[in-house]
Amino acid sequence: MNITTYTDLSLFETSKGERQEFAQVVVNNAKEGLINPLKLHLQVKCLEDLIKQITSNPDYKELTLDEAYKYGKTFEQYNAKFEIKEMGVKYDYGACNDPIMNDLLGQQAELEERIKERQKFLKAIPTKGLETLIEDEVVTLYPPAKSSTTTISVNLK
Repeated sequence: MNITTYTDLSLFETSKGERQEFAQVVVNNAKEGLINPLKLHLQVKCLEDLIKQITSNPDYKELTLDEAYKYGKTFEQYNAKFEIKEMGVKYDYGACNDPIMNDLLGQQAELEERIKERQKFLKAIPTKGLETLIEDEVVTLYPPAKSSTTTISVNLK
């Protein structure tokens, strides 16, 4: 395969409207039989994988941040607005040395485990229900409502 990445990637410098139009044309071509839907699905999955591989690469992250810092915190370029900001901020409360917080976190972990056990129990109930004595009352328990979406799984080689 002969790919010139720096020129091929320029295909993706489009406006929102152009991307929407492109996506609709692709779907219409599949509807009209001009594109095999399974091959299209494979190509979309390959694009998703490529994006994941590029964006999760530490060198990519460092290069883009280094370049963005040259222009300031917020700037417009290439038909887009760029903004450098903190994302996914997380706090580690274990370092606070707060016995109340530590106790609450312990209770939370215990409660989450009890919920998982109860969910497992409820999933095993037959669809006709199960009469159970809870405190002083007989209650008919039913399994949880189940919903799903049919999709095609693709394992890329």
